[in-house]
Amino acid sequence: MTRRGVARPPVPFRLKLTLLGAALAVAPLIVVGWLLLDVNADTVRTNARELQLAVADDLAGGVERHFVAAQDALDEVGRVLTDPTLPPEATAGLAASVVAGREDVDHAAIYDAEGELIDLVREEGRPRPAVPERLDAALRERAARENVATGEARPGPGTPRVPLVVPLRARGELTGFVATLLSLEGLQARLARLHEVRFEGRPDALFLVDEQQRLLAHPDAARAARLESVAGQGILAGVDPGAVSGRFQQSGEYAAPDGREMVGTIVGLQGRSWAVVAQVPEEVVYASLHRMRWIVFVTIGVVIALALLLAVLVAKQITRPIQALASFAQDLASRRFDKRVTLETRDEFRVLGDVMSQAAADLEESEARIEHEVAIRTDLGRYLPAEVVEKVVRREQDMALGGRRGELSVLFADVVAFTPITDRLAPEEVVGLLNELFTILTEIVFRHGGTIDKFVGDCVMALFGAPTPHADHAARALACAEDMMRWLEAGNAGWREKYGVTIELAIGVHAGEAVVGNVGSETRMEFTAIGDTVNVAARLEAIARPGQILATREVREAVGEEGGFDFHDLGERALTGRAKPVHLFEVKV
Repeated sequence: MTRRGVARPPVPFRLKLTLLGAALAVAPLIVVGWLLLDVNADTVRTNARELQLAVADDLAGGVERHFVAAQDALDEVGRVLTDPTLPPEATAGLAASVVAGREDVDHAAIYDAEGELIDLVREEGRPRPAVPERLDAALRERAARENVATGEARPGPGTPRVPLVVPLRARGELTGFVATLLSLEGLQARLARLHEVRFEGRPDALFLVDEQQRLLAHPDAARAARLESVAGQGILAGVDPGAVSGRFQQSGEYAAPDGREMVGTIVGLQGRSWAVVAQVPEEVVYASLHRMRWIVFVTIGVVIALALLLAVLVAKQITRPIQALASFAQDLASRRFDKRVTLETRDEFRVLGDVMSQAAADLEESEARIEHEVAIRTDLGRYLPAEVVEKVVRREQDMALGGRRGELSVLFADVVAFTPITDRLAPEEVVGLLNELFTILTEIVFRHGGTIDKFVGDCVMALFGAPTPHADHAARALACAEDMMRWLEAGNAGWREKYGVTIELAIGVHAGEAVVGNVGSETRMEFTAIGDTVNVAARLEAIARPGQILATREVREAVGEEGGFDFHDLGERALTGRAKPVHLFEVKV
């Protein structure tokens, strides 16, 4: 077989490959190395501030939950004291039982409408707290106007204490107040854990201050106990305490009182002029950046030398394009359809390489389309009923931002007293327990034609009547709530044996109008419901007792007399953040 002669090229392929390898190695690596350092510096700064914001938001959320739980406890004491169905001699004992059964408060002081102390309810065995004999007039006015009032922090044994006051009302008239000096011991413990885990125990890395910029919680508990002032120090310099609110955020670099350069963040708390401060020394934040600079410089030098040497060696080895085609054929046989082959031989090999690359592209697109549809169905099936998943896959579901107003029912189910469970179990066990619980609750919601809106910590929110309308959405929601309670009895048998814990749910259901649709941005959106209906359902879950299902009059009327549900009228109740009272019913299982 004769070999076809090949004209000698003006510029040998080996020389072109060597020069190209040198150019591709030297110029881009220098540019990439410089850009990498610049991007890494921005990333380090961003990550440090995002970490501080995340920790501050976590602690701020803990403060809010602590005060809401304490307010709920005082409201419960108030309901006992103003319940006309209870004999007077029993109310004190019941109020004491409420205080003893709540972790958030250890006493409750009862005042008349003029602010004079009437009685003090406290846990048995605890020392008598130094409650004032007369309630401050400003606190009384604010509590009567806003249904809750928080006073100025004062030193206490171990941690500061904050006055918290709620009004007592009977038949709509103000009859007195219930108050407590709320201990910040739980917040101090939470801050200490966050400080140790997130900031490796660095001094002054995380603390909570009040409206006077006094320490309320600090890694050094003794400083917080005496309400040490840090006004005007570090990142707090120039910050007007009156401007601090739930929307206040400030990050920056500054000098600490000891002269160290710091990177810090301030986050204001919702509803009070308190702030969380997180700060880390600058040398700690940028330590990785300094190390990376040396690594990048050394790596660039080594890679440049290796690239030049490799370019020469590879140029000597590559002689025939068939080797590239054979390697590419092996890639296709191994289903690596993202690979491509490019040959600049100006002959049939180049045509063959282009055809094979196009075939690989077609195979990759086909396989990606199949995997994409399977992934969509699998992922959406975790959150939506099957009919909605099919609409999304077939592009029949409207994916534009916005929504529509419609009638629906909203269900909130929350694990009661979940914090003690997390304290008893390892984090892996907590995650396993929640996954088992949410798996079953999700199946129950889907079985009744509902949609999982979201999981928030140990709480699940579900919609009925959206996105697929159902005329009997309220009945579906109540049937789902009853099934959750019934299934919980069987589930607890296994959890007691496996984890040594018992799960109790509190469920709230409300029906009404809400806007349902896509909320967010064009690149990141969430299918959810927005409106007062959602807020009321969430508040019902918050006040529901363990094992209790609370529903509103709207749910009762939507279900009608033929629903087969056992409703018990609880009358009208005032809900936090809502001007008008809500008529409630308890649904017995």
